[in-house]
Amino acid sequence: MDMTPPGPLRLPAARHYLSRVTQRTLAKGMNTVIEPGVDVVGDIAAINSGQAPRLGDTFVINGRTYGVHAGTLYPVSGPGFHQLNRGAFKALGVYNTFEDTPRAVQRLNNMGIRSAEREAAIRAWRAGQRR
Repeated sequence: MDMTPPGPLRLPAARHYLSRVTQRTLAKGMNTVIEPGVDVVGDIAAINSGQAPRLGDTFVINGRTYGVHAGTLYPVSGPGFHQLNRGAFKALGVYNTFEDTPRAVQRLNNMGIRSAEREAAIRAWRAGQRR
């Protein structure tokens, strides 16, 4: 198992940090966001120093899996990560703006966000509030 990263890897883009998601953040088909309090800097330092197993284009450290694209890491799965589909990611942006309020519900209704997507988003949002 190769432990060598392909050069020093960079932090995930801002769109992957739960508290930085807005209503204007680019939403892809599947999006993984990172809770506040996850030691991403420590994970990356460990990866860059060769302490994490490399499996193809992914690294596993502290139970978390990161992918790499063009020298930048992105979260995939593990403790402190939330995988959200496009609708849930957009809902998270609404919750980050309006919190868990009637205004947020109205906005989500107007956007046509399904209940399962709202539930995934509110779980992630609440996890971010506990930090």
